[in-house]
Amino acid sequence: MVTLTIDNQSITVPKGTTVLDAAEKLGIVVPHFCYHEALGAVGACRLCAVYIETEQSKGVQMSCLVEAAEGMVVNTLEPTAVELRQHVIEWLMTNHPHDCPVCDEGGECQLQDMTIAGGQSIRRYRGKKRTYSNQELGPFIEQEMNRCIQCYRCVRTYRDYFGGTDFGVMGSRNRVFFGRFEPGRLESPFSGNLADVCPTGVFTDKTYRFKSRYWDLQEAESICPHCSLGCATIPGGRYRELQRVRSGTSKEVNGHFICDRGRFGYGYVNHPDRLRVPRINGEECDRHEALAAINDKIEKLGGEAVGFLGSSRTALETNAMIKSWAEQSGSKSVCFECHPQRDNAARSWVALRGDRGRSLADIRRSDFILLLGSDPLNEAPMLAAAIRQAESSGSQVAVIDARPVKLPFKAAHLVVRPEKLSTIIRALKSGAFDNFERHEQLFFEGVLKSIKKAERPILVGGGDLLQAEGVAALCELMAQLPEAGGDFVHLSGPNSYGAAMLSGAAPDFETILDDIITGKIRALVCVESDPFADYPDRKRLQEALSKLEFLVVADYINGPAAAKADIFLPTAAPAESAGTYINCEGRMQRFKPVLKPGEPLRITGDGGHPPRRFSHETPGDQPRSAAEFIANLVGQPVTINDLRQQIAADDDRFSGLDQPEQGMLCRANGELPTTVNREDVPGKGDDLLHLLPVADLFGSGPLLSYCSALDAVRSAPCVVLSESDAASIGVANGENVSLQTAEGKLAVEVRIDAKALPGLVLIPQTGADAFLPGGVMIPCSIRKNGARDE
Repeated sequence: MVTLTIDNQSITVPKGTTVLDAAEKLGIVVPHFCYHEALGAVGACRLCAVYIETEQSKGVQMSCLVEAAEGMVVNTLEPTAVELRQHVIEWLMTNHPHDCPVCDEGGECQLQDMTIAGGQSIRRYRGKKRTYSNQELGPFIEQEMNRCIQCYRCVRTYRDYFGGTDFGVMGSRNRVFFGRFEPGRLESPFSGNLADVCPTGVFTDKTYRFKSRYWDLQEAESICPHCSLGCATIPGGRYRELQRVRSGTSKEVNGHFICDRGRFGYGYVNHPDRLRVPRINGEECDRHEALAAINDKIEKLGGEAVGFLGSSRTALETNAMIKSWAEQSGSKSVCFECHPQRDNAARSWVALRGDRGRSLADIRRSDFILLLGSDPLNEAPMLAAAIRQAESSGSQVAVIDARPVKLPFKAAHLVVRPEKLSTIIRALKSGAFDNFERHEQLFFEGVLKSIKKAERPILVGGGDLLQAEGVAALCELMAQLPEAGGDFVHLSGPNSYGAAMLSGAAPDFETILDDIITGKIRALVCVESDPFADYPDRKRLQEALSKLEFLVVADYINGPAAAKADIFLPTAAPAESAGTYINCEGRMQRFKPVLKPGEPLRITGDGGHPPRRFSHETPGDQPRSAAEFIANLVGQPVTINDLRQQIAADDDRFSGLDQPEQGMLCRANGELPTTVNREDVPGKGDDLLHLLPVADLFGSGPLLSYCSALDAVRSAPCVVLSESDAASIGVANGENVSLQTAEGKLAVEVRIDAKALPGLVLIPQTGADAFLPGGVMIPCSIRKNGARDE
């Protein structure tokens, strides 16, 4: 620790802290542009000048580049430093168009703030300004290059931090241009962060363009609902419409950034087809009438004849209320994940994780990372960003997977059959590789050498591909790592971990379906869960649920289950309610409501403004939080804080849930699922192809299909083939073929990958919703269009 004085205020900071950071901790504003906490300093803007009065670096210095030293005395108001900052601001503003009234950045523009902070208020330059032609950069980012001040934040974020390759800096002197070599969609799945890091209005959110001013938005801290990482976000809304999502800050999780899926995947909240009024047998009704009908029916059937189904996208408080409701009704049939393999994987991770589970912040500091059955860019994008930070700092990365995993950094990659992953992990634990091919043996030996050499190795697993058996094997291997090492397993939903904690020894959804088929269960209550969309065996599901006498669905998306429900209750979306998700690290993270439920004014006003009708009622205000609905059903109205206190009191694993501190870790403890083995691959004949459904960045998950902003970047249905399989079938890259399985036929496009395994066909979920990741492989055949069936 070192102690220094800035503007007559003393502060003690860790060694290595810059003078700029120390000043910010004191609340002293030193104008700056190029510096960003996640990117570090390059001294490009020359604006953060201060005067150092002691011998250490005495004179005018750039505060972002000078480390604080013991006894250092800094003066930010010294006339020479102040004058330099004024000149720099004037130079930077020489070519700026001064178009603040029409700039989307207005009100949250660092250029506006720092210009005033730098003491510049009068423009003296009257000559011609430098101008540019803007580029078309795709559906997410709008460019206005004339506003650029050459701080280099954009290229350092896009290329250096995230590893993008299609965006950079071109030109020289005062003609520097930031963009692509030619117009086109930005390819990085993190491109939206340009809107956050740009201190001016050069790069702005195109989906939010000209909608609202910053000061008009309702904003609140929230958590991304699209994967299990739990990235911090700040949604913003106006006129009952969620209009944008920007990155929040969570140093242990996502740092300062989010992926494009989390940033632009919010359309489900505003979807025009969203059901906002309770229904009985398809007819709209009052919510009190619907609640009374549910209670009457459950009372007649008896609680033991009712199954209850939550989900991994449901808040912890709601799932806890579902469990309480089931217990009060006398039912033991309660489950929080309708995908059995995902459920078992999550329960295994909770039970076996122990106290050596690692965070994304730990991954960023790791010196060796082994990915096992994990495809970060498609399953958990900010995990890829974290691993890139480690790799950029010298960490080695190895990947063992069934997919030709694409990554924004260098990594050793071994492609294996998915059913071999558990065997490989156990072989790495024992060191016995005799049953593997020579190239595999060499790869495994290199992995073990890297693990033994590393000080902070981390094993990263994907729950979908590893499943319960692989997760258990990974935890066993982790026990052999150095004390500073650990493991990290990403799951499917934002609250998969919390749902698994609540499950305990409760039956999985397969057991509930068995009981429905035998008539033991006659009614099913689905709370923010849609088994028609999320259960992998559609035929078995249809057979079972067709025997139900009564189906209740409470949800904020209009999925297949909502159309089949006897009673439907509209629930509030995460942006409209408060709750808690527990991410895959076991971190309890609260989200707050941004908007009250209601149909967007853009829809009710037919695009016009202001509305021409006035009423005491808000159109579409019927949705309530699912926890509130259940509390009313059981006759125990409670607040969200009451629920948190009750959960923490009933189960000490959730200790701290009711405390104000955000992101506390819950105790890792759970019960193993009764079945952990991977099912055998059906039909293992040499002449058969096996179809493996895999996650897709913009097409996987229950919410993304309701987000119209992502339509422009969603790919058409496709299959990934090996070169040998493509040659034997006689198809070329990009050719349309017919995929045939027991589920039926699907027209898909062929994509040939040199790293794909022969005999294994990969199908991303986009446009192929019948094929869910996380399940077993499916026998399939592929025929050229026009070919006859044999």
